Amino acid sequence: METLERIQPNRQVTLFFLLVLLSQARPEPVRYSVLEETESGSFVAHLSEDLGLGVGELAERLARVVSDDDQQRLLLDGKTGDLHLKEKLDREELCGPIETCVLHFQVLLERPVQFFEGELAIQDINDHSPVFPTREMLLKIPENSQPGTIFPLQLAQDLDVGSNGLQKYTVSPNSHFHVLTRNHNGKKYPDLVQDKVLDREEQPEFSLALMALDGGSPPRSGTVAVRVLIMDVNDNAPEFVHTPYEVQVLENSPIDSPVFTVIARDVDAGNFGRVSYSLFQASDEIKQTFSLNEVTGEIRLTKKLDFEQIKSYHLEIEATDGGGLSGKGAVVIEVVDVNDNAPELTLSSLTSFIPENAPETVVSIFRIRDRDSGDNGKMVCSIPENLPFILKPTFKNFYTLVTESPLDRERQAEYNITITVTDMGTPRLQTQHNITVLVSDVNDNAPAFTQTSYTLFIRENNSPALHMGSVSATDTDAGANAQVTYSLLPPQDPSLPLDSLVSINADNGHLFALRALDFEALQAFEFLVGATDRGSPALSSQALVRVQVLDANDNAPFVLYPLQNGSAPCTELVPRAAEPGYLVSKVVAVDGDSGQNAWLSYQLLKATEPGLFGVWAHNGEVRTARLLSERDAAKHRLLLLVKDNGEPPLSASVTLHVLLVDGFSQPYLPLPEAAADAAQTDPLTVYLVIALASVSSLFLFSVLAFIAVRLCRRSRAGLVGGCSVPEAHFPGRLVDVSGTGTLSQSYQYEVCKTGDPGTGEFKFLKPIFPNLLVQDTEGEIKANPNCRNSFVFGTMETALAKTLRKRQVVFLVILLFLWEAGSEAIRYSMPEETESGSFVANLAKDLGLRVGELATRGARIHYKGNRQLLQLHTETGNLLLHEKLDREALCGATDPCILQFQLLLEKPVQFFQAYLQLTDINDHSPEFPDREMLLKIPENVQPGTVFPLKTAQDLDIGSNSIQNYTISPSSHFHVVTHSLGDGRKYPELVLDRTLDREKQPELSLTLTALDGGATRRSGTTAIRIEVVDINDNAPEFLQSLYQAQVPENSPLNSTVVTVSARDLDAGMYGNVAYTLVQGDDVSQPFVIDKITGEIRLKKALDFETTQYYNVQIAATDGGGLSGKCSVAVQVVDVNDNAPELTMSKLASSTPENSPETVVAVFSVSDPDSGDNGRMVCSIQNDLPFVLKPTFKNFYTLVTERPLDRERQAEYNITITVTDMGTPRLETQHNITILVSDVNDNAPAFTQTSYTLFIRENNSPALHMGSVSATDTDAGANAQVTYSLLPPQDPSLPLDSLVSINADNGHLFALRALDFEALQAFEFLVGATDRGSPALSSQALVRVQVLDANDNAPFVLYPLQNGSAPCTELVPRAAEPGYLVSKVVAVDGDSGQNAWLSYQLLKATEPGLFGVWAHNGEVRTARLLSERDAAKHRLLLLVKDNGEPPLSASVTLHVLLVDGFSQPYLPLPEAAADAAQTDPLTVYLVIALASVSSLFLFSVLAFIAVRLCRRSRAGLVGGCSVPEAHFPGRLVDVSGTGTLSQSYQYEVCLMGGSGSNEFKFLKPTIPNFSPKDVSKEIEENTILRNNFGFS
Repeated sequence: METLERIQPNRQVTLFFLLVLLSQARPEPVRYSVLEETESGSFVAHLSEDLGLGVGELAERLARVVSDDDQQRLLLDGKTGDLHLKEKLDREELCGPIETCVLHFQVLLERPVQFFEGELAIQDINDHSPVFPTREMLLKIPENSQPGTIFPLQLAQDLDVGSNGLQKYTVSPNSHFHVLTRNHNGKKYPDLVQDKVLDREEQPEFSLALMALDGGSPPRSGTVAVRVLIMDVNDNAPEFVHTPYEVQVLENSPIDSPVFTVIARDVDAGNFGRVSYSLFQASDEIKQTFSLNEVTGEIRLTKKLDFEQIKSYHLEIEATDGGGLSGKGAVVIEVVDVNDNAPELTLSSLTSFIPENAPETVVSIFRIRDRDSGDNGKMVCSIPENLPFILKPTFKNFYTLVTESPLDRERQAEYNITITVTDMGTPRLQTQHNITVLVSDVNDNAPAFTQTSYTLFIRENNSPALHMGSVSATDTDAGANAQVTYSLLPPQDPSLPLDSLVSINADNGHLFALRALDFEALQAFEFLVGATDRGSPALSSQALVRVQVLDANDNAPFVLYPLQNGSAPCTELVPRAAEPGYLVSKVVAVDGDSGQNAWLSYQLLKATEPGLFGVWAHNGEVRTARLLSERDAAKHRLLLLVKDNGEPPLSASVTLHVLLVDGFSQPYLPLPEAAADAAQTDPLTVYLVIALASVSSLFLFSVLAFIAVRLCRRSRAGLVGGCSVPEAHFPGRLVDVSGTGTLSQSYQYEVCKTGDPGTGEFKFLKPIFPNLLVQDTEGEIKANPNCRNSFVFGTMETALAKTLRKRQVVFLVILLFLWEAGSEAIRYSMPEETESGSFVANLAKDLGLRVGELATRGARIHYKGNRQLLQLHTETGNLLLHEKLDREALCGATDPCILQFQLLLEKPVQFFQAYLQLTDINDHSPEFPDREMLLKIPENVQPGTVFPLKTAQDLDIGSNSIQNYTISPSSHFHVVTHSLGDGRKYPELVLDRTLDREKQPELSLTLTALDGGATRRSGTTAIRIEVVDINDNAPEFLQSLYQAQVPENSPLNSTVVTVSARDLDAGMYGNVAYTLVQGDDVSQPFVIDKITGEIRLKKALDFETTQYYNVQIAATDGGGLSGKCSVAVQVVDVNDNAPELTMSKLASSTPENSPETVVAVFSVSDPDSGDNGRMVCSIQNDLPFVLKPTFKNFYTLVTERPLDRERQAEYNITITVTDMGTPRLETQHNITILVSDVNDNAPAFTQTSYTLFIRENNSPALHMGSVSATDTDAGANAQVTYSLLPPQDPSLPLDSLVSINADNGHLFALRALDFEALQAFEFLVGATDRGSPALSSQALVRVQVLDANDNAPFVLYPLQNGSAPCTELVPRAAEPGYLVSKVVAVDGDSGQNAWLSYQLLKATEPGLFGVWAHNGEVRTARLLSERDAAKHRLLLLVKDNGEPPLSASVTLHVLLVDGFSQPYLPLPEAAADAAQTDPLTVYLVIALASVSSLFLFSVLAFIAVRLCRRSRAGLVGGCSVPEAHFPGRLVDVSGTGTLSQSYQYEVCLMGGSGSNEFKFLKPTIPNFSPKDVSKEIEENTILRNNFGFS
């Protein structure tokens, strides 16, 4: 026995030895047999008879049939003991390929537990035909395959076994193949065997039918189609359909446009019939210009064509098939010229400056040409017609540009000439060349002033060297001829000291005042200014300058009368009887200035007696302002001020003495009547006053407007960018052009729109004087680049645009004439690479010119592109080389190489044409494009086959170029030299004898190219020839059988085994590809790498399903030949299956009183083998259950002892099955056992006694509380019913007081309880369950009744009956605190509901009596007096402390008597002292005074507020007084003070909108309840703010 190591120990049951014992002691199993596919319900056997049991014993012992996989395939009739089939059985589905198919089952008897083992064998029938995995098989066999070659085919599958399984294969009749049936590991495999040689050209495909036959009766068969494709071998080279091809392409064809498509055909099939195209022996130019699609043979342009550079191309095309054989074709591409070159213009001479007085001058000499041909190369040259220039053809395509008439620089100083050259092609192309001709200046224009006369204004007292103004003159000439110098001309008046007054700046015409001017001495003067240019001879002009001196306020007023000298002052006599307005004196003053600077005003600054005299402001008259009196002083001193109207104003003061006299014969000199009238009616004075008022008003308005504008700008600058006031540059001064007003000069303004694209504001520029010329204005506008859109306010002349007409020169006929009439061209020749400076010829001698004539006529050599290849020595006439000439660089492959140049004579213009031919020398060796050529030639190529080779390149031409090719000695090849259409030589390699790759797989040769120079040059390249193999060997495996063992838990993609096959062929024929041929199963769990032969797992293995695999592997080379081998894979079992547990019987519940009961019956199994399939079964140790083995792998779970449900009602049992493998695997099965209940527990209350509280006067059916009991049993045994038990006190009417809910124990009061009648009672409650028999228990319930305030106080004394009222006598001499009476009252309630308090509600005289709140004693509150009434009626209130409180009132009559024997019963001495010294009275008095003062202050404040609101309602909306709610009342709590009664006043603010006055309402009695007071407040809706005084 083995034990498992666990953290918590488990009790285990080890079965091994028991199983061995039982297997030896058990009876032999019963065995039966049945055919597969037998109908369900068919009879199998009589089981009860075979087991030796009675007929009814199976039913009594609860017999049933169970199987290991828990599938019910058999039915047992317990009554008859017969065993039947439950369903139709399929042997292939149950057992698969296993030939002996046996189903094991067990017969289980539960009472008592007993097992019998049985076996059912299922026999096979021939119900399946052989099936191939695919409908068609495809075989590819090369046509060179030899007879006897075997090709494996896929086998068929037959689910039947034995003789009903697959037996043999046959194939449909044919002359080339037959089939063999091969046995391997009990399987039948078909092999196809080749009988005769194949020929793909005769029959490229075979269709066969493969048939598989089984051995049944009758036999079944399955067929599959076998399609055999004959693979081709490469025995035909490609051939072009047409060669050579001729194509024409326009030179302006776009890049990537198709040129032509070549077609070559190969009669072979497959890869050998696929043709690829390539360029053969192509130059770099051809490779850059054309591309060839190697698949389609389409030729496309990769670079632009140029007819002028290359007119035709010769392309060699090579077509190669997949086997390496090739053929050649040629394509000739002619480039068709189009008009794609515009004419070209080359300047030979250009004169930049032309003098304006020259009659006819050569401006430029140029040459034109067009690279196109035909009409595309014919040209027309022209210039615009509105120019004073003409074009003159000279020699061939040379032209001269000359002036037609003398030029005028002032009219136009610069000419932009556009020379247009247009060809005659379609479409016409043209070239324009712009040249600029500048006209040099001649001094033929004198300077001109901008104005004929200038008027300048200068204020007197100016500072010396002050700039007065400027004069300006312009000269239309240029350079020094336009530089103007200014000077002062001698004045016409010889007395004018001009040199000491004015100076002028000679450069810019600025005028300066040399000294300060005095308006009073010199008011105006004029002089002449001259302007002279610096030309030769110099020219000049003059202009008149007038200077106006402006007056300044530089002279103070001078007083003429009264005299202000050092003598005695002047005294004026005034009679005291003078009337107001009496003329005392007149102040006379003058001012040396003029204009408003000389306007004088008079003012009285100081007087001895102010108000007595006054002065007229405009005439200086001093007059009396009022009547004189005796009190006025006799002497008076007046201080007068005389002030002019200048800026700043100047003034003078004068003192006047006045003497008042009495006896003056003529007291005063009245104004004459006429003078008075005149003074009153003087219109000038009125006008001056009106003007002064108007000017003052206008000034004031201007100031206000200015201030408003400034404020507007400042306040809105951040928001809207300033006030909407235009900002402009205003003129400095205004001039009256008529000479009669106040404006001194006229101005003209130019308004320009600034060029800033972001803004569109106008910019006001400097003033423009109207007498300037319009041309100058335009010049100024042009000079201002910021003014794009400029407009001038004035009259200007607008120039109309003229339509330009072009004057063309057609020179085709003239060129032909000149060409025929020209001299014969001169030709020279010399070899290339001659050193620079070498002598070519004497050009002067060959042209018939004198030696010095070339220099004097400005001879020079012109070559296209202005490149200086030659140089001319003009003094000797020798033509020399300027640099070393390279024929290959200049002409390339062109032969002959001729350089064309021209000799140009400028004075006069004459051309001579010349040619220089460069002869070639052998200075270049042949060069191959590659250092090595590689040729791949199949070994089956026949002798005489030609292989083209790459050509060498030689830059030389003619006999110096390549002439022959040779090859190094070889027994297999020789070389042949051929010529192309353009004269080029190319080599071809010819095979002389058959190649054998096995003898010599590679050959190395050397190819040499030789030119034809005197000293022959050569170039070499290496040729490496690889002999390509043909497929003549099939692959062979190293082993015919591979064996491997694989654990079933191997991961996916893990390696199983690696097979290897070898092929003696090379290249693609030696490359072996591995494939899986179908083996035992349709879906193999393996995959093979077709390159490495490594076999890997593609899906998981399962030892329990398949233990052995047989795999067929095929190795195929690139030619279609194949070999095969077998791989035997054995699956090794691992412990990868956990044990399985099958439950046969399970009891869901077990009664708690049962001693031993079978809970479950189950079986265990493990699909693994060996130790991996051995098992140990166990459960937890702490459970009252045990496991018992019964039969084979069956177990029973039984109880160990009686169970107790109340202790544990449920058991979770985990059955653990562990195998003995490595690692150990286990399976756990959880079952739940419920323990059924038995009624063995009585209900139990949560409490032994309950106490409930209920308030009296409750409503009927009131829920008082609940009782609760629980029962630990379950189901009906735990359902509790509640009931009331009979009370112990028979007098207690329990049924009328309480009821109980039988389901939940809720207690209810049946009627209202009265605390005064019943304060408490108790009773018993019973709880009974519903078990059988029923169990019960009981609990005590106590009910306490709580008191409620339902009884009002009852007054015992004084009696309140219908008889005469009770009267108390009180002596008038009673002291304060005298006991009048005592109110006695009782309350039927208890507790605080019975606490009573007393209160005096109403009295005949308030404040005379008081009542103690707690004992009801009525005492006097103060001393009695004679004024007190004799009879008093007191209304007292008795109130309890309940919620809500209840009360009763009592009336007490008091009679005051005088002769009472005992006037009063005095209080004890201590009480009297306490009353006398009670501080509360003092506090109340102080409080009353404070409250009264506060009230008075509030009233006064309110009145003030009202007055404030009425007076300021329109301004501030009333005073701000806080509204507040004051406390309601103040209460005397001691009852011993002097205040007998508290009062409360309501002061309300009226809610009307018209007034906010206080309204004093009635007093509120303080002994009303708070509810009444609040109610009254709520009823008065007008009162908003309520505050009371008490």
